[in-house]
Formats: sequence, C-alpha cells, structure tokens
Amino acid sequence: MKSSPKKRVQLAVTAGSAVLALLGATGCSATSLQATTLQYSASDGIVEQVGPVLLRNILIITSDEGEPGRLLGTMFNESDSPVQVTIDGENESSQITIEANDKYVFEDEVDDDGTLQGISEIPGALVDLDFTVNSESQTFRVPVLDGTLEEYREYVPGGFTPEPSPSEEAGEEDH
Repeated sequence: MKSSPKKRVQLAVTAGSAVLALLGATGCSATSLQATTLQYSASDGIVEQVGPVLLRNILIITSDEGEPGRLLGTMFNESDSPVQVTIDGENESSQITIEANDKYVFEDEVDDDGTLQGISEIPGALVDLDFTVNSESQTFRVPVLDGTLEEYREYVPGGFTPEPSPSEEAGEEDH
C-alpha cells in the first residue's frame, strides 16, 4: 500500500515537529557546556602539575601589599627518584628537595616556612610564581589571601590583626 505525497508530507511535518519539541524540552543543555564535566580547583589554592610533581592547594598568605607572604599547600613527588623543585617569586627563589614518592607540606615545615619577601599584590589578587621541576618549568597565578578566614590566621607572617568593623569604629567615636 503506497501512501500519497500529501500523507508523506504530513508525516514529515509531524516527525519534524516531534524532533523540535524534544529539543525544546531539553532546554539549552543540548548546546551548553556542562559544569560537572569541568575540572577545577575545589580549594582556595591552585591544583596543578609540573612533571612528576603535583601541586595541591598552593596559595600565599600575607597581611597586606608589600608585606612578606607565606606559601601554603602540598607538593607530591610521584616519581621513583628525588626531585628538586625551584619556586621563583617576584623577589626571591626557593629550592626544595622532595624524596621519591614523598610529599612536602609547607604548613609542616618549621625550618623553611616558605616565606616570600615583599608580595606586591593585595589579598584577593593573583601572583605569578614559576615552578621548575628538573628541567620543566611552568608559571602559575597563585592566589593571595590574608587571615580573614580563621584557618589561615596562624600562617600570616607577623600575625593577623583583624580590621575593625564599621560598628566598632563608630562605637569608638562615641566615647
């Protein structure tokens, strides 16, 4: 049984309408990037890799622009041999040896606290740091934070002094 040309056109229009309705029901998700497929740093610091070294939650804590800053975070050496990591900042360079399949946690190091002199950016900004492992080098924009968050207060070089709130300042004027 053959269908008439008119019937075929009606079927094509119906099928096309169904496809359009289906696309409309899916919203923009058919053409939009899904945020759950993106990899990102789920922390305050950077999450990167240079050669066999994983950089996890690397950030700088400082009290203000021009003041010393302290590196926080962890570096993991995933290789079977020790590696030399060089971190070049604005005014200085640090070299750290990480043993094979070991880690270096800045917060745990008392002798070498990872202090960088004269951070040129205010808390909330990003500072370029060069990380070199063996002969591979990469520059990353590392966030600068202050002691506003309680978990970072003990790491602020020179200690953390909170800013007075507007209500505290107003109360001082009344006296």
